[in-house]
Amino acid sequence: MDVYAGARRRVAGKGLPVVTLLDGVFDAGGAVAAMRSSLIDGLASTPLAEFDADLLVDHRATRPRITFHDGSFSSYTAPRLAVDVLTDDLGNQALLFSGAEPVLGWERIAAAFGELLDDVGAGSISVVHSVPLPVPHTRPISIRRHGDDSGESIGPFEIPASFSHLVETRLTEAGRDVSGMTIQVPHYIADSEYPPAAVAGLEAIAADAGLAVPTEELRQAGREVDAHIAAQIEDNPDAERLVAGLELRYDVDAPQLAQRSTLVAEGEQVPDGDELGAAAERYLRSVDEAEGQQPKDQEK
Repeated sequence: MDVYAGARRRVAGKGLPVVTLLDGVFDAGGAVAAMRSSLIDGLASTPLAEFDADLLVDHRATRPRITFHDGSFSSYTAPRLAVDVLTDDLGNQALLFSGAEPVLGWERIAAAFGELLDDVGAGSISVVHSVPLPVPHTRPISIRRHGDDSGESIGPFEIPASFSHLVETRLTEAGRDVSGMTIQVPHYIADSEYPPAAVAGLEAIAADAGLAVPTEELRQAGREVDAHIAAQIEDNPDAERLVAGLELRYDVDAPQLAQRSTLVAEGEQVPDGDELGAAAERYLRSVDEAEGQQPKDQEK
């Protein structure tokens, strides 16, 4: 890890909040990538520390982009794993640890990142993930927080680990003030870009880190995506029934959605995409069976 001395001196002792946005096993709705781009492109950004991504990142698993134009290649976009100092228009600052997930050296990189935070005297840390879950796109995006002192008991269950999960674990073990945020993205659009999920994540980051984050472009893109989804659902009765069932479940479970996963039970594995779809279909069948018991003012 190369640390830029000038940037280090400018942030040392300020207790700046930290945001972690790293690639991993999930990036449902492209939320993490969109948030990262919005923060780096929309705010003033100064490098604080950089890892040698050329040695640490599996280029075959996450192919870098390169441009072909007029018979030649150019504009190669190299992967990056770095800590940047963000500054908004009001002068508020935060540290952003972001980039490609390393294929090697997870423990060493997590330890180096923790040492950097100790060195500059960083403050609270937000680690953000996005996952696909059976929630409707017609309701507000829910963010489940973890790593706090709420005393809530969930699990245990196992999921495929991402590097950001390890970072969150090691920082918590070190006694730091760490808050994990899991953005819940509708599973039926999780493989596509879904800007409203990124907007929800940025709003949570703004609240935690005290940053004025630009979101208008993402909001406009989200309105266009929602309109496109609505048009598709209108022409597909099965999809319309699926969303209606998810809406009913969301409305019933709304008080708990921000605190727990709606699919994972104690001792179970996190389901894959096929299992998510099967679970949604089972739920819709149960809704059909119970429809006759619903009060008239709740019928669709």
